[in-house]
Amino acid sequence: MIRLRSHISILCLLLVFSTFAFSQQLIKPASEKEQEAERQAFEMLDSIAESIPGLLSSDNRIHLTAAVAEMLWSKDEKRARSLFESLTKEVSTVMASLDPTEQRSLNAIGVIQQHRREIVERIARRDPEMSLAFLRGTRPPAGMTSQNNDYLSEANLELYLVGLIAQKDPEQALQMARASLRRGVTYSLVSVLFNIASKNPDAARTLHVEIVDKLKSADLINNNDLANSAWNLLGAFQPPQANEDAHRSLVELLASAVLSVKPNVHSGNSVIHNFSNQVPAQMAQFQKYAPARVNALKQWSQQTKRTMDPGSRMYQELNEVTQKGTLEDILALAGKYGPEHHLQIYQQAANKASSSGDPNRARQIIMEFVPDGPQRRQMLEQLDNQLFWSSVTENKVAEARQALDRIKSVEQRFQLLLGLATNLINRGEKKQATSLLSEATALLDTMPGNSSKVTAQLQLAQCYSSLDSQQSVAILQSVIALANQLVAAAAVLDGFENSYLKEGEWMKRGYTNLGSMVNNIQQNLGTLARVDAEGARSLSNQLERPEIRLMAQLEIVRSMLSRGSGGSNFSRIVNSYPLRRH
Repeated sequence: MIRLRSHISILCLLLVFSTFAFSQQLIKPASEKEQEAERQAFEMLDSIAESIPGLLSSDNRIHLTAAVAEMLWSKDEKRARSLFESLTKEVSTVMASLDPTEQRSLNAIGVIQQHRREIVERIARRDPEMSLAFLRGTRPPAGMTSQNNDYLSEANLELYLVGLIAQKDPEQALQMARASLRRGVTYSLVSVLFNIASKNPDAARTLHVEIVDKLKSADLINNNDLANSAWNLLGAFQPPQANEDAHRSLVELLASAVLSVKPNVHSGNSVIHNFSNQVPAQMAQFQKYAPARVNALKQWSQQTKRTMDPGSRMYQELNEVTQKGTLEDILALAGKYGPEHHLQIYQQAANKASSSGDPNRARQIIMEFVPDGPQRRQMLEQLDNQLFWSSVTENKVAEARQALDRIKSVEQRFQLLLGLATNLINRGEKKQATSLLSEATALLDTMPGNSSKVTAQLQLAQCYSSLDSQQSVAILQSVIALANQLVAAAAVLDGFENSYLKEGEWMKRGYTNLGSMVNNIQQNLGTLARVDAEGARSLSNQLERPEIRLMAQLEIVRSMLSRGSGGSNFSRIVNSYPLRRH
């Protein structure tokens, strides 16, 4: 079984570079070639829409229908609405089939809730009222919640919608937020406050007063979620944005809560642990709005610190010194705490030196204080990584190259070569970028034929897509051939160790390594379609399973319709060509 290893930070940077490059293209009238590409994209989208009813899996039908409806809205709002309404019926049917007494249903509710959240977001950008009707028309059965995921709870889904509605109708959002507030203060409700404030500061100020009033009757001592919401409100929503009297009341409320508990972090109360971190961070607020409490709060903090175990005490002091002290202050902590804490202290000191623009001092700290071994090598490698990305960001190619040459790991060198090449591509220096990608390809050939190599191939194909589309096509063709073999084998093994299929079809949200590989192929085809739509379409037809092929074609259409505009001129493209009606 192939196990893919993700390189999240590298991938994110590559995506950021890529998105930035596309967004910089100027919007201009479509050429005949672009118009023809758009016409083909709509034909492809229409073909996808016609194929959806034939799918067996409700998950796949829901995902594809929602995406197609969103793309259609600006062109054919009536048909898009009809598709979204059909989703209300389909999701309701799925919800009605769930049985709270069955483990299968309990496992499925999280996926359904994620579908609902995505559909809510798609509709809300066009019609918040319709989005609210969808959310309320597809509620899960009583007692059915997403296990261990408050993020997808019914209350948070509605508050998420409130945040989206606030961008168009802050008054309606305020009324919905008040209805939620009657059920209690949540972290999501505090987040909605900022959405409302961006459009209607007065409405947000009113809601802020009401939230503070609600917190006055809340149990902040025994409810960590409530306490976190209160601290978040205190730190992020302050005068003049907030009502000053309400803000002062919140400061007093939190001061009273802190001082009402015994300063003993060994008590097992996680709220006290939280208070011990929050009080020093918010001391400026206490000094300004509750000066009579400051001495008591400082005394409480000192007593709490004395009851901490050495590790917690060191961690808190290290954070404080890092924020307010000098590099020498950090190093001095090594004389205060035992050897078991020294590595963390020296790591923090090296990070501070490096972030302050003194990499030589950072290297000196590591070489002088960290004994030779894996930990020293890892820290030096991390430092070189930081220097590399700093040089890339500042367009210092020579310095980036020097940092790169110090890195021994083949996989890391490969990743950094791709990052540097992407930067050069975005600067238009294609010749130098091609040289770096050739070097990366040579490194790829030395990697063992495992999941890491497949990941690297897909990353390389993405880099080549805007530089040499034929190279990208060749790489993706070999990966697709491998994927077809692995998917076929996985279908045979379905349920033995991992689950890949649902209702006989490949799961889009399959949280497996192979599932990630399939999803990455689809995303790569979308990237390729920006420069070579025909090549991307041809490759998608080589995907053997129909549902995987449709998902890939959806990504291709999405890219074709946003090509040349970075997605910012989507409505112009969508209104260019009609779709067949059914």
